[in-house]
Amino acid sequence: MNASADPPVARHRVVDVCALALDRACWRTYFQDLAAVAPTYLRAFGRHAASVFGAEYAAFRARLDAGDRDGAIDLLVAGRPERTDPGDLVRTMDGNGVVHQILMSCGGTTADGDDVNDRVAAVAAKAPDRLQAWAGIDLTDPDRAVAELERCHALGMRGFAVTPFWQGTDPRDPACDPVYRRADELGMPLWLHTGHHFARHAHDLCHPRNVDHIARRHPGLPIVAGHAAWPWVLEMISIAQRHRHVYLDISSHRPPWMARPGSGWEPLLLYGATTLRDRILFGSATWVNADPVAVLAGQVAALGLGAEVTDNWLYGNAARLLGLEQH
Repeated sequence: MNASADPPVARHRVVDVCALALDRACWRTYFQDLAAVAPTYLRAFGRHAASVFGAEYAAFRARLDAGDRDGAIDLLVAGRPERTDPGDLVRTMDGNGVVHQILMSCGGTTADGDDVNDRVAAVAAKAPDRLQAWAGIDLTDPDRAVAELERCHALGMRGFAVTPFWQGTDPRDPACDPVYRRADELGMPLWLHTGHHFARHAHDLCHPRNVDHIARRHPGLPIVAGHAAWPWVLEMISIAQRHRHVYLDISSHRPPWMARPGSGWEPLLLYGATTLRDRILFGSATWVNADPVAVLAGQVAALGLGAEVTDNWLYGNAARLLGLEQH
């Protein structure tokens, strides 16, 4: 939450399908690994991150400009707790109208040798009626990825996330099929990064064609197209219309921009209110938006989609996907 803002007023019920609630060491791992492949993220979203984390942006930017990337990251995450407190997390959720939240893990290992998936799973396990953890999975070695998927499932993690630009791995490689097949068997949906990225790898490594390929080969596996594949939104819409188990998550994008002519979001606003009204999901992405969830949810409502569609986007679609309506 933006520490400088007044407490938000929750006017909508929300399921947040893309949140990060990492502790200090895990955030450090996240930003160091991200900066190693895509350093532009620290500059592009640094002001938002500093606001969310309560860090001094000018000092953060000064360290970046001086070439001290690790020092900038340390400054950014210094105010994060040594361990994430599920109670604090749930209280923040309550204040923002968040009924349930998916905690995404980036995977990897902290500087002190702890496993990030383990730490994220442990947080969710302390409030299972409000939180669930999804594992960060590296597809570079598919055999290890299957083993990690099984291990994380045993920890209680209920889905998994793949970010192709992070490792530079093509998720359409047939060698990855055992990972998707095992996830389907375990009942673990896939969150797949789609769309724009700042990594040094090819831009289209996160093209929505990846979703189509995986969906065709694994028709029982629910797939969430993370960040809704902007700027290829129309193509993503077309692919979602082909596969009933494909969902679009609008995390990391600011709703007011979607309503601007020429933004590229016009297809989502059209089809997301009609043929795909039951498959658009809300996610906060936590650190790339300085506004708290209640404000972001209000911005979704301001898009003029109507009360029923707005509730579907913010709550109903994710509740059905995650089986929350049964509780």
